[in-house]
Amino acid sequence: MDPDPRPARPAVLVLGMHRSGTSALTRVLALHGLALPERMVKPGQDNPLGFWESQAVVDVNQRLLARLGRRYDDPRPPQWALLPVEAREPIIAEAAAALAEAFPGDTPFILKEPRICRLLPIWLPALERLGAAPRVLLPIRNPLEVAQSLLVRNRISTAQGLLLWLGHVLAAERDSRHLPRAVLHYDDLLANWRGQLARLGLPFRRETALETDAFLSASLRHHEASTDALLRDATVPGPIKRVYAELRRAPAEPGLDPAPFDAAASWFHAITADAPAA
Repeated sequence: MDPDPRPARPAVLVLGMHRSGTSALTRVLALHGLALPERMVKPGQDNPLGFWESQAVVDVNQRLLARLGRRYDDPRPPQWALLPVEAREPIIAEAAAALAEAFPGDTPFILKEPRICRLLPIWLPALERLGAAPRVLLPIRNPLEVAQSLLVRNRISTAQGLLLWLGHVLAAERDSRHLPRAVLHYDDLLANWRGQLARLGLPFRRETALETDAFLSASLRHHEASTDALLRDATVPGPIKRVYAELRRAPAEPGLDPAPFDAAASWFHAITADAPAA
């Protein structure tokens, strides 16, 4: 009888839009036992506490987005027609090599890089080649806060920032429907990270609890907007409000209703079809 196959290696995919608390979440998970990449992006002026991202993965994503006719700040969906399924093998192999470099060994790890939200058709098969079993976390932050942060950091207009938020969220939600996943709101992480780890069944280390408290308290929050402010803002398109409302509901009621996402996707693709490049 053949021996049992080697169990898949757990991998937590943090699939969140830029400026959505993905770095804070990733650091918390690392403090409680999940492996970070070997060679990470250096901290920046806009994120002095660290991005916690693999430089190798970022490099692949930058080349891949360019191949698909997009940049990170262009809200339009990637042009997958430029890279048909039969032509993706070299890119998947490159992504798998980047993962092997970033996460040697067999310990459970965290993969976080916001561009992956829109590039899962490459990264999911690459993870499979690594022998990893992905579990998805969808970190969510109020899109008004995200847009305000992008305006200050990158001079991206509020309207474009909202579309970027929606494009990342829609792609991540659509392409992860077949995977085990959960939604985690940035506000909930800051308010009660212990409760959130317990809710999600994620590792908890008592010996790093104080360090986690100190890290999150140092994660300065410069932009705040309530759900009510978002829903009352006449400049925010209805599909964005409905998607955010469904995501805000999800932590209390497990499972996501696909209807608001599918409706928003139809609207999103219609309005971005002929949008000028960023």
